[in-house]
Amino acid sequence: MNESSEWTPPTPATPRIESVPLSNYMIVSKESLTSLLLECPKCEQGQCHLSFHMVGLAASCTRECNRCDFTATWHSSPVLKTSKASNKEKLPTINVDFVSGAILSAVGGTKLRLLLMMSGVTPLSTTSFHRLKKFYVSPAVDELFFKKQGELVDELRKRVAKGEKIHICGDGSFDSRGYSAAYCRYFLLNAETGEAIHYVLIHKSETGSSAKMEVAALEQGLRELSLMIGGSKGIASVVTDRHSAVAKMMKEKYPGIKHFYDPWHFFRNITMTLLTVCKAKYMESVRFWVKPIINRCYDAVISAQGNGELAQEKFRAILLCIQGKHRFDQV
Repeated sequence: MNESSEWTPPTPATPRIESVPLSNYMIVSKESLTSLLLECPKCEQGQCHLSFHMVGLAASCTRECNRCDFTATWHSSPVLKTSKASNKEKLPTINVDFVSGAILSAVGGTKLRLLLMMSGVTPLSTTSFHRLKKFYVSPAVDELFFKKQGELVDELRKRVAKGEKIHICGDGSFDSRGYSAAYCRYFLLNAETGEAIHYVLIHKSETGSSAKMEVAALEQGLRELSLMIGGSKGIASVVTDRHSAVAKMMKEKYPGIKHFYDPWHFFRNITMTLLTVCKAKYMESVRFWVKPIINRCYDAVISAQGNGELAQEKFRAILLCIQGKHRFDQV
């Protein structure tokens, strides 16, 4: 049969990748990967000699076919480009992503290393983890934070210049529990938006003891934030935990700023007190009241919307509700 002069061969179908996983990485067993790489994609008859090389969590494999001239190198992760590229400094994406994830989720290098080891995955060395954190991840986080901070501070400075005042809240976290912490990190947030405005990192050598770090960090944070926005007069209120030294410092050094306690610590103290009292055998019959009482405490504060007198009345009403009295006009 004669072919038409206008006939053209059909265009080959474009390869499709369907049902692509949402995750950037997929864990593959060593057996499955080696069986896939052994096959030569060129002659389809020979098998490849495999030579693996690991850089942290990233793997590369050089493949050489024993029947044809096929040679190629397979990489499990692309390599990030650096400003000063060199053969000595390789940054596989997977290593940087794992270090970033460990830092941002507060897992830490030790726990990440243990998790990977127990799962049968060769982990990053401690040296590599801290090197990536110090030279790449931390500077990137700082750059992004300070850029965003500058935008937020500019907006707050404009509001203060118009005569408005801002409301902030703050809390500190330590590198270890108890009274032996070496570092305290204190964050100041915009209470209206929940955005982090400023943070302070302080070492106990600056205060003389771990117990004084939180107060010193808050004082330093307020002083620096005041300079950023045009003075402490632009700050209407500060919400902190129920630290007695913090309350004293705010009263002495920032009397013009209203100081409030955050409800979470308040309710936590009530919860711990109730649980301690209800441990006694004779209190077992009323132990189930702990959760309803705490829920009513939360409701009293939230529904009062800043009205302290109304919140107090609702607190006292909790005791009447427990007694089955719900008509307060008859009390």
